[in-house]
Amino acid sequence: MAAKESKKEVKKEEVKEVKDIHILSFYEGKGWGVKRQGSDKIIKYFKTKVEATEYIVKVAGNQGTSVSIKLKNGKFQKFDNALRALSYAKTSKEDD
Repeated sequence: MAAKESKKEVKKEEVKEVKDIHILSFYEGKGWGVKRQGSDKIIKYFKTKVEATEYIVKVAGNQGTSVSIKLKNGKFQKFDNALRALSYAKTSKEDD
């Protein structure tokens, strides 16, 4: 029985871990939007990726979450350190 209980504990931790991510994505006609993974609600929109990344860094720092950036080409980049996400956004060659 102990094996079954530990599997349940791992699954609970995995579910919790998935929700501890803020996602930055580009929305055509609206700009860069920030939302929490698992939610359909956009917290805030920004004109540029750098502005949105600066905001997501503050939010992630306050809430202790990771940052994931969905690029315009559909690929994801996950950052455990929000400041790395900001550094990347400032040096990225992707269009604002």
